[in-house]
Amino acid sequence: MRKKDDEVHEVMFDLEQSRFSKLRILFAKIWFALGALVSICALITITFYMTQILLRDVSHWMSTRPKIANFRNNVEYRSMQNVLMMTSPIPTTTINNNDEQKEIDEVIVSDPNLDYDMIENGQQIEGGIVPVIPGYNLPWTHIPVFMATLIVVAIIHELGHAWAARSNNVQVNGFGIFVMGIFPGAFTEIERVSLKRASKFPRLQIYGAGIWHNLLLALFAVALFHSAPSIMSPILVEGRGVSVKRVDSRSGLAGGTTGLHIGDVVRKIDECSVETIHDWIRCLKTAKVQHNGRCVDKQAVEAATAYNTWTSSDEIHCCDEFNVTNAHVCFEREEEKENEEKSLETNAPQLNSLLGIGNGAGNNIKKEKKDEQQNEEGEKKYSCLNARHVVEQAVCNISTACEKIEGENEKICVYPALFNGTRLVKIGLANRSNPILFVGHLNEMLEMVSISSHTARFGFADILWLDHFQLLAKYLFTLSLALGGINAMPCYYLDGQHIVATLLKFTNISIRRRNLILYLILLYGTSILVLNIFVGFVKLIISRS
Repeated sequence: MRKKDDEVHEVMFDLEQSRFSKLRILFAKIWFALGALVSICALITITFYMTQILLRDVSHWMSTRPKIANFRNNVEYRSMQNVLMMTSPIPTTTINNNDEQKEIDEVIVSDPNLDYDMIENGQQIEGGIVPVIPGYNLPWTHIPVFMATLIVVAIIHELGHAWAARSNNVQVNGFGIFVMGIFPGAFTEIERVSLKRASKFPRLQIYGAGIWHNLLLALFAVALFHSAPSIMSPILVEGRGVSVKRVDSRSGLAGGTTGLHIGDVVRKIDECSVETIHDWIRCLKTAKVQHNGRCVDKQAVEAATAYNTWTSSDEIHCCDEFNVTNAHVCFEREEEKENEEKSLETNAPQLNSLLGIGNGAGNNIKKEKKDEQQNEEGEKKYSCLNARHVVEQAVCNISTACEKIEGENEKICVYPALFNGTRLVKIGLANRSNPILFVGHLNEMLEMVSISSHTARFGFADILWLDHFQLLAKYLFTLSLALGGINAMPCYYLDGQHIVATLLKFTNISIRRRNLILYLILLYGTSILVLNIFVGFVKLIISRS
């Protein structure tokens, strides 16, 4: 009985194995048949694209000088997100709202001291092939990522050829990796005799499999980029403030004990809470339009009154006569003027008014109104106060006076002695006990401080991990698309050559004419590719000049 049960199990296992094998074979046939069709479409599309790009560039250079100038301007100010070939559709942000996108664009900063990033900042060339030169348009810090991604892309390409060959019973002799100059690559050695014995459509599947898998890898990279925030969500979170990604070295907020550092989490700007990038921008705009002061002890303000002041481009300085630190700033206040009467006056009307001669009464009325106006305006006085102490006090302004509390000294409202749009703001950080004080134009915080909407859940995490992850996805997309697209070109020694040759065998054209057509197509495709590479070098030089 046991033997019979074992035999039954073996038969069932064989049936399942056979069923699985049939499904695998069917899947492979459909998979590579679809790949062959996609590779043909890619060959036609990339040839048309390269031709159009070349004609456009040549027409720019063959036109008049003003048009060339316009072309140069476009080269300098329009960005591109590709490394070798085509513009990347991966955006730099996933926000869909146009208003918010416009606000986010204001926050993105370009620091000239940072490595040039041809993916993030764009290569500033309008499409076409972009030659990659390490240290010139490829930052040295990106070379490990670039090389590793290029190896992966090349391996996937060659494994596609190998898998298609094995699925069509074509022998594969070997697989390997090589380095050409400084760029790595891979190869698959397919046995030529068995390849020639295969029918035309299986050969077409084998030749197009590398292109097919590169295009699929590019689609996977797009999905990887957009899902990066979700993938990193266990260690990075949104809605708990904004993190500082970098600060322009030219900014007064750059580094030091009184500046911002990478990884700082901003939670407040003055009294405005910051949880998202939208809050960051809203709070800065609010601080820019509001003119708030602070309620400070009147005796302390009067004791720090300065009598020697001088004015710079955007603020009044009054601390020179005091032995204080740089933490002290000049604050202004208004005090009512005392009525100093230099001569006795009578309420009796002037003789001319009684007689109705002249307009003495009118002159008196004007003088009284002028004196009242001067008294209402008051007199500005300046005090040198510790800025950190002042910004910790209660807010006051024209409509909100300082609250009087019994048992405490009288407080008066003082304002930073700033003008020309400069402001004094307090930046509250989640990771530091003391806030950061900033004196200057608030546009500097928008333009020179790059921030992220993500904050780290744990101390070991770094907000730049998300940027690195997305940068890897961008390189994976761009290099996959580039390798697949270039191999689809009908050029000598590329997959496109074998695809065109196999397609011509489907026709009834004589061998002589078929070889002539193949020669003309390959000559055209090779010329287009070589000319695009040459134009890419020229545009690269123009964009960097």
